[in-house]
Amino acid sequence: MSAGTEPVEVWLVDLARAAPSLAAAEAAHPRLSTDELDRAAAMGESGEDWRLSRIALRIVLERVVGSQLREQPFRLSSRGKPALPWDAGIEFSLSHTGQYALIAVARKAVGVDLEQVRPVRFPPDRQQAMLDAARALVGSGPIDFLQAWVRLEAWAKARGSGVGALLHDISIRGPGWEAHTAQNFGAIAAERLRAEGFTIQDLDLPAPFHGAIAINASRVHLHLRHFPAHMGSIDDLEAPPAALLAKSAG
Repeated sequence: MSAGTEPVEVWLVDLARAAPSLAAAEAAHPRLSTDELDRAAAMGESGEDWRLSRIALRIVLERVVGSQLREQPFRLSSRGKPALPWDAGIEFSLSHTGQYALIAVARKAVGVDLEQVRPVRFPPDRQQAMLDAARALVGSGPIDFLQAWVRLEAWAKARGSGVGALLHDISIRGPGWEAHTAQNFGAIAAERLRAEGFTIQDLDLPAPFHGAIAINASRVHLHLRHFPAHMGSIDDLEAPPAALLAKSAG
């Protein structure tokens, strides 16, 4: 990996296939915090996939920062972005849709988003504005609306603002947004992306999924991995990139 290139580890988790292994890992060595257990219980039946996604997240993070993370609550920013309980020089992001989850771990601010093909409910003019903005973030090739959405959502997660604030900042939301011509949105988004120092990259995922990652770095070395469906222990996972471990000691 060349100097100045940031390593990013991304895991795709099939929660349905990995459920027995994840449940067994949690039973053997509890990792979830009390607030995570309470939230999963409050969600009812739909909370099981959420609970499994958090177990997977903690297993992935534990490989980098150690077992002291177990049962400790994550810190939350004023806008709800989670962070490790101590400063380990590691950032992470989790996205969950249906029975799949996507996890990203990096040394810089990072955001990841995963979407499954589904109908969208944005007005056509706003959809077009978002397409124009997102297209300018990663080259200029044709994309569909969900790929545009995951690019914007990943960026919003990385900056910790939420997608609503991001759309406001690139003039697609808020009073008078219609006054901007359709040709402007790409330039507005690209200029803000450069000013904030983020890079956005699409993820090569199997159909019917769309995914993207954003990181506060100019060059990225991406490690895309599939979480094992059958896992005897955390040692069965591939080792994290050495560059992540180098700055993660707590």
